Amino acid sequence: MPVEITVNVVGIHELQLKLEQLDLAMRSRIDETLNQEVASIQVAAQNLAPKRTGYLASTIYAERTGEWSFKLGAKARYAYFVEFGTRFMRARRFLCQALEQAVPHVVHQVSQALREAIAEAGGP
Repeated sequence: MPVEITVNVVGIHELQLKLEQLDLAMRSRIDETLNQEVASIQVAAQNLAPKRTGYLASTIYAERTGEWSFKLGAKARYAYFVEFGTRFMRARRFLCQALEQAVPHVVHQVSQALREAIAEAGGP
């Protein structure tokens, strides 16, 4: 059973409105930063996945689904059972752990990209 986690940044409506006012070049800087972070999360999940044959890690993907959202998942049929465990096997949370480890860094990097975009636009 494949497993997939969708991440949506919510509660930042005001920020999204202000971002819409930024020109395309500045928005692309933030978008590029988020793309890099999503790719890093995929690599982290692949490194954290338990490896007997390496198949599970090879099926891990991360893709942007919107301006502020992405999906992280694994297509291996047994990925769900590895991630969440069974009554016979403990959970080996490779996807959740990759996300938990990445969130502070993602927030920092996107914040930094925002500050740089604002400074370029002549803001404070």
